[in-house]
Amino acid sequence: MKFTKVTVAIEVILILAATVSLMFVGGCGTTQLVNLWKDPSYQAAPLKKIMIIAMRKDQLNRRMWEDAFVTALKEDHAGTVAVPSYQLFPQDVPDPPAVQEKAKEEGFDGVLIVARVERDSLKTDVPGYTASEPVTEYSHKWGAYITYYENVYHPGYTETQKVVSVRTDLLVTQNEGQLVWSATSEQIDPSSSDQFRSSVSDLVMDKLAKDGLVK
Repeated sequence: MKFTKVTVAIEVILILAATVSLMFVGGCGTTQLVNLWKDPSYQAAPLKKIMIIAMRKDQLNRRMWEDAFVTALKEDHAGTVAVPSYQLFPQDVPDPPAVQEKAKEEGFDGVLIVARVERDSLKTDVPGYTASEPVTEYSHKWGAYITYYENVYHPGYTETQKVVSVRTDLLVTQNEGQLVWSATSEQIDPSSSDQFRSSVSDLVMDKLAKDGLVK
């Protein structure tokens, strides 16, 4: 009877440990939107043509981020046309006056700005626990192996994970660039930069479509 109770206790501990492990694994590679905001006063129809601007000093990163958002919009929401800013401003990221002037010339009714990537660390304290575990020893007295149970303490530890986030703002060209939507995309331990860009752009465009800002 004692053996059965201890065995059940150990199984419960193992199940809990496996559950915690799955929680950490499930958190990795999943992008989510935080700090989501939409202007409740903006009720216009979905935008028809938007400019994608990635605020990156590195020209390659800038182009890759802008292309990711253009691709996400083109593949799933073809009702809105997206143009990467590097096609219009191939040298450097344009300043606001240049964007406003180009928007009027090219007929853009919206501008999507992707801010720089932030990196931080998420620390999670996993508490220690005590478990009754079997110990088997040879008994010279009985001439056989015997098993008894003793309490064993498993110390806690700190789980450190990398959190990567990027902010996306949508402005409409009317009213001198009114901010109508903003969100921060956040992911724990992304597997690669390509995967992170793809997941962020897909998530943002899907949410913009659901909010009626693109189609």
